[in-house]
Amino acid sequence: MPASAGFLHPEPFFDREDELRALERAWSHPSQGGQMALVYGRRRLGKTYLLQRFVAGENMPKPACYYLAEQTTAPTQRLLLATQLLESLGGTSLAPSDLAVSWQALLHYVCEQWKRRERFILILDEFPYLAEQSPDLPSILQAWWDREGAHSTVMVILSGSHLSMMKALGEPNSPLFGRFNAGILQITPFRYHQTALFYASSPLYGVVEKLTMYGVLGGTPRYHALVDTSQPMEDEIINLLLRPGSPLRYEVEYLLGTQQIRDPASYNAVLGVIASGETQYGRIQQLSGTGNSLSFYLRTLTELGWIREEMPFAEDSRRRLLYRVADPFLAFWYRFIAPHKSLLEFSDPVFVYETRMRPYLPVYMGQIFEQICLQWLQTYCPNRFHVHILQASRYWSRDGRTEIDIVADLSDGRRLFAECKWNLGRPAGADVLMDLKAKVQTVPHLLQHKRAVYAIFAIGGFSPELYATAQSVPDEVWLIDQTSLLPNTSIASASTTAIYPNT
Repeated sequence: MPASAGFLHPEPFFDREDELRALERAWSHPSQGGQMALVYGRRRLGKTYLLQRFVAGENMPKPACYYLAEQTTAPTQRLLLATQLLESLGGTSLAPSDLAVSWQALLHYVCEQWKRRERFILILDEFPYLAEQSPDLPSILQAWWDREGAHSTVMVILSGSHLSMMKALGEPNSPLFGRFNAGILQITPFRYHQTALFYASSPLYGVVEKLTMYGVLGGTPRYHALVDTSQPMEDEIINLLLRPGSPLRYEVEYLLGTQQIRDPASYNAVLGVIASGETQYGRIQQLSGTGNSLSFYLRTLTELGWIREEMPFAEDSRRRLLYRVADPFLAFWYRFIAPHKSLLEFSDPVFVYETRMRPYLPVYMGQIFEQICLQWLQTYCPNRFHVHILQASRYWSRDGRTEIDIVADLSDGRRLFAECKWNLGRPAGADVLMDLKAKVQTVPHLLQHKRAVYAIFAIGGFSPELYATAQSVPDEVWLIDQTSLLPNTSIASASTTAIYPNT
């Protein structure tokens, strides 16, 4: 019996249904030919978890061989894979050393041994480690695939975390270009409503706590899985990030190392400057000391998904481009952990949190809340308001006098203007709507004869006056409170006492 009979069936399994469905479709495809898939994404996002779930199946495991490559020599890698294949496929008296003479021999053995109609899955995880030691491996795979694999019932999955190397496998100049008939799946970070699932059963984590944990840990599932939801939120932030030996205290150094970044000092400097609030190219260059090399560092960080470029809505001049840290975990780490690393070595972490972090969290979460509100529009707008978001971004005028948190084009031709208020325990009043309308009037070119929709996101709810105004013009004013931000979650929260009804 294939070794996959002993595969784990990971639980809980959150929100990778689309990716799992794509793999299941390829595995059960009625064609007789082979299937090849490319699966990649940053570390800790759940690639291996997804592949485990795929192989384990709902009721019965699929025949498979899972090989996790190590950073070792090519002969050792082949020997380890040979051992895995012999355990999974059997049917031969060969010793692993006999089979491991070449990559060609290993791949041929798979097709030679597997003759059933049901597909056999070969997963090569951390494939970049193999390609580093055997640069010709993609070409070897291509030749084997065209000669044998494509005509077999084998499904090959190449998985890895080195983003640039994995992306390159699917590009036109790669030997494997056009071979990924099972799809190219990029595993991306969770959005805020997906990370909230980790806290669904805890009475200590209401909406505010769930959103705050997204602001602290970002969209990486592994980080949220580390949280002990039987403990209060602030205790867990201290336990995971501040105490000596805590699981995430040195995570950024690990991430820099796993992407094989040379000169991590410069990347650290750039990320630290951007996280501190300096978002213009010139200021980043000046404060990071990176000189003419800054463009290279920014491009690399953007490709990794660690920073993002931001342009004002409806602008196309790159002279107005800003840079922001894209991952909330990195933003939190460089904003609160990195500047206090020395202090944390010799001080009580509770003291550091209470004096250097907690007082500044509301301002920090105000920035994260804008990202959350944009995600809400993209995720829930179709069901709630029966329109789709076509494009959206922040807007700021050239003179710096007008800033609008979100401007978006709706699929029905209207234009949305949104204000995002992280106003704990303080309901948003009618003045918030009046101020938003006044700001829009100062930038008439954004209206362009379009009908305007005004949206107010407020974590602290709304005053009765603003609620009444919205009810009188429901097509013009949208109010989104805690109930709507996480519609499948109880609004009970240790941090908020006043909640007003939503529209």
